[in-house]
Amino acid sequence: MDEHQGETPPGPGQKPEPVAAPKEAQQPDSQEPVSITRAQYEELKTLAAERDEFLKRLQRAVADCQNLQKLMGKRRDEDTRRAVRDVALKFVPLADSLASALELAARTRGAEELAEGLQVAAREFYRALEGFNIRPVEAVGKPFDPRYHEAVLQEPAQGVPPNTVVRELKKGFLMGSEVIRPTQVTVAAPEKKKE
Repeated sequence: MDEHQGETPPGPGQKPEPVAAPKEAQQPDSQEPVSITRAQYEELKTLAAERDEFLKRLQRAVADCQNLQKLMGKRRDEDTRRAVRDVALKFVPLADSLASALELAARTRGAEELAEGLQVAAREFYRALEGFNIRPVEAVGKPFDPRYHEAVLQEPAQGVPPNTVVRELKKGFLMGSEVIRPTQVTVAAPEKKKE
């Protein structure tokens, strides 16, 4: 007969009294030596080896997951950069239009207010590009550099070293350190030798 039979269950708000586990279910004291059979020992060795293998697999899976996260981050950054570059290439021709309009307004009498408005628009345009890490390539007065400049014309220029950019025809742009459009330039020609 069950030793708890006949006891009334605890009422609401009352805690049940703890019941001791049977002796055979109690854990032995961790300091007591335990004897096991050879078969039990071999089984423990097998289980320990399986545990170690599962741990190695888990560590590899965690490393693979971290590598995948890094790769996905790089791809996301590359995709973002490529998208910004593609959009920038569509907007860069506006710089040419603004430059032409500013040039025309500067040569037109009575268009001072128009020129001023165009200068404000040009400043805003370049500020917006800078927000995407896009900036113009410096050209005039610099030595010709085929990485950043595209020579369209060559003309004699007094007092200017040969292969120096003397005029900018179309503005070039960099996104970070990458050229998204080279500057089209006129370069100083070497002086002709007198015979």
